[in-house]
Amino acid sequence: MTEDVNLSKQLADLRQNGGSVLLRDLTGGDWDKVYISPEPVSRDLVEKEVGAKVDMEDVFMQRGNILVFMKDSSVQRATFITPNLLRDGTYGADVKLEAAGGTALIKLSSSK
Repeated sequence: MTEDVNLSKQLADLRQNGGSVLLRDLTGGDWDKVYISPEPVSRDLVEKEVGAKVDMEDVFMQRGNILVFMKDSSVQRATFITPNLLRDGTYGADVKLEAAGGTALIKLSSSK
């Protein structure tokens, strides 16, 4: 699994400057659900959460979040961002990111 450097930068800028955006507008791709996990996390736990195999190391130890994008229960893409900017959870494709500016974690909201 490799870092999505562009997404990491966009999220860091959002957190610092404030504002709101749909995650889909930052990531593109064809997905209907995203699973977000903070570090450290084992591959076994991630695979149990998403219900599918994920191409990653046995234990993710880097400072950041793992994002697994799913479509119809299949993994479309797995990546990570640095640093840890997002709350963990599973969100629908309509997930909205909101930041007040500063150093707080980015808030996520989704109807699913």
